[in-house]
Amino acid sequence: MVRGTFRNAARTLIAAVLPIAAVVAFAGIAAADPGQVVQAPAPVARQVAEPVASGLSLEEVATNPEARNSDPLVNGAAAGALAGAAGSGFLSGVSCGPLLIPCAILGAASGALWGTAIGLLVGAVAPGVVPQVLP
Repeated sequence: MVRGTFRNAARTLIAAVLPIAAVVAFAGIAAADPGQVVQAPAPVARQVAEPVASGLSLEEVATNPEARNSDPLVNGAAAGALAGAAGSGFLSGVSCGPLLIPCAILGAASGALWGTAIGLLVGAVAPGVVPQVLP
């Protein structure tokens, strides 16, 4: 009975980690270019912030075509995955007790998948709700 439980837990863990491993395999690991020369930053003049009397119109920010990524589907999926992984990982870890780390990892993977699906749905149905990644 215990052997079957461990076998099922191992299968579940492999199924949860497999999408993450595929992303790492295809995207690769970030590394600095050794041939690139880094220069010291120039001194920056101190700027004083002044309040704007009229405020900032949120409509201009929400519809900025010059944003780094203005696609609401992609931004909704990313935001949903982040929120789902954080919330589900925390709640799963807290509810498991002695198996805190494995439960948190499995909960975060499951929450990321559900959050991505919900974020895509929100980005498709209500694109004005999803914030853009501004430059």
